[in-house]
Amino acid sequence: MKRILLFLAILLPVFTHAQEHQEHQKLLTSRYSEAQLAAMLVSNQDWVTLPSYSDRAFWDGLPASIRGELISRGENALNFGWGVVKATDYMEFTRTGNRDIMQTPNTQRKNALQALALAELAEGKGRFTDQLINGVWAICEQSSWVLSAHLPVTKNKDLVPDVTNPVIDLGSADAGALLAWVHYFFHDKLDEVNPYIAARIRNEVRNKILEPYYKRTDFWWMGFNDRAQNNWNPWINYNVMQCILLLENDQALRTKNIYKAIQSIDRFTDWYLPDGACDEGPSYWSHAGGKYFECLELLNHATKGKLNVYSHPLIKNMGQYIANVYIKAPYFVNFADAGAKGGINEGMVYRFGKAIGSAEMTGFGSFVAHMDKMDEHASSGTIEAVITDLTTMKEIMASPAKEPLIDHAWYPDNQVAIAREYPGSQKGFYFAGKGGHNAESHNHNDVGTFILYYNGMPCLVDAGVGTYVRQTFSPDRYKIWTMQSAYHNLPLINGVQQMNGRSFKAASATFSATSKQVKFTADIATAYPKDAKVKSWKRSYTMQRGKSFTISDIYQLDAFVAAPELHFLSACKVDVSTPGVIKLSGQDFTLNMRYNASQLEASTEHIDNKDPRLERSWPGGLERIVLKSKNNGVKGELKVEIKG
Repeated sequence: MKRILLFLAILLPVFTHAQEHQEHQKLLTSRYSEAQLAAMLVSNQDWVTLPSYSDRAFWDGLPASIRGELISRGENALNFGWGVVKATDYMEFTRTGNRDIMQTPNTQRKNALQALALAELAEGKGRFTDQLINGVWAICEQSSWVLSAHLPVTKNKDLVPDVTNPVIDLGSADAGALLAWVHYFFHDKLDEVNPYIAARIRNEVRNKILEPYYKRTDFWWMGFNDRAQNNWNPWINYNVMQCILLLENDQALRTKNIYKAIQSIDRFTDWYLPDGACDEGPSYWSHAGGKYFECLELLNHATKGKLNVYSHPLIKNMGQYIANVYIKAPYFVNFADAGAKGGINEGMVYRFGKAIGSAEMTGFGSFVAHMDKMDEHASSGTIEAVITDLTTMKEIMASPAKEPLIDHAWYPDNQVAIAREYPGSQKGFYFAGKGGHNAESHNHNDVGTFILYYNGMPCLVDAGVGTYVRQTFSPDRYKIWTMQSAYHNLPLINGVQQMNGRSFKAASATFSATSKQVKFTADIATAYPKDAKVKSWKRSYTMQRGKSFTISDIYQLDAFVAAPELHFLSACKVDVSTPGVIKLSGQDFTLNMRYNASQLEASTEHIDNKDPRLERSWPGGLERIVLKSKNNGVKGELKVEIKG
């Protein structure tokens, strides 16, 4: 029976590379052949730069607070029961759409194993060894490491893994890499107990990760079938490469399959637009552009610095993006499925910045490190990320810290515009708008939308996405309210919303920025289907520095069907009681949205989040503002001005 992956229809539209002009095709493979890699690739595990278990000077020399925290985390896992990931946990995704039923115990197991490993590294007395072995054995006993939401779906059947045909996904690759690092750090200690334990790790990682990777080219995230790529590609390839480099001692196989990984991550950058913006948003950047950097960093280590493309413009743009979309902690620009509240791994951002020579990124990494008190608290993340942060902590803390309060940025390929009213300051307006198209990765139907912050706090916002369920990555995706254009800061035209698909896009997007004014304009008519009967809809956002922010719409319809409506989502308290003025009361600010009351009529409704993921960004819910036009003609001009 034909198998499909539900999310492919929604997130991974198929179209040829000819549709996107690229100047960085085959970024790595055009520079390095497999034969060159064979000459450069370090044998066995001599490439590892992290301190070993026996390096007691390093582990015992950690700051007492950090060492104590790592040991405490391990102590909390000493009585962890390991449990099971049941068959019905997998089936729950088919039956109810709930993926957490499977993912929660699966994640708890991996977290417990990592906590035990880091605690034993930090303490070095063998106190955590037995429970560490229990964790290794429990995860190795697990039939599959694949997450339930990522299994190939057989029509009319409940989901369970096919153990005869292992799938490599985000979950399985992550589990494989964790076990590979546990093997690296503790294989001698495990062998002292019983050599079958470390051998079991090698066997399970080989069966579940290495052999499927070696033999198959049809996993969509590999990019060999010309599908659009997203964060899955570098994220999985990074973990698989760690498995290969840590556990595969056949140098010919190491070379062949590391080169295969290089070919695969080239597919990722083939699809990345030259301006370097992440169309998945900042909260995915760490696993997209950021994880791609970690792939490059890993390859750099594995070749003793001989594989190096950090100077390429795409790599520089890809890194700089995360500093450019920072608003004020904890807020980042959030379009598509990205959440408004985000964060960075300060160590990775610092290292990325250092590699590409970006003072903004190294300063950002150091700024967050000081904010998080990196030299006092153990970081989170994967086991190698935590340890890498420990090795670079002193350097990062000693580096000049600077919050990246940029003036403006324009991403012409992705059509994303960003501007701050007062560069170098959190005060005043912060604006971001987008053009683009409605088949972006983690797409929402949001061509032409914008967000507006004031004094670093949210005013007019993008809701983001709720907790992932089966519907999120299915043909019913756009029945979810957060995905619809009517719940973005966009017009409803003739009663019709935008449509999803690559052909629904912005036209004639332009951006300009001076010391006095910033302006972004796009015709968004082509983002709407024919039923909207719209000939042109030119939307402009203008920020007059020191004065105001204006939303302007000039439109022409082919026919009038229903009065146009301007929709806005706000995180503020909203008062529409005075015609012509909407009062927005935010955290420590009040703004007035002024409109022509003879043209528009205002109303508002409260949106209760009813979702823990949305509630984290927008506690208490959001307010939806509707400005309904009184014009029943086919032409019109509407304007909303926002002032303090």
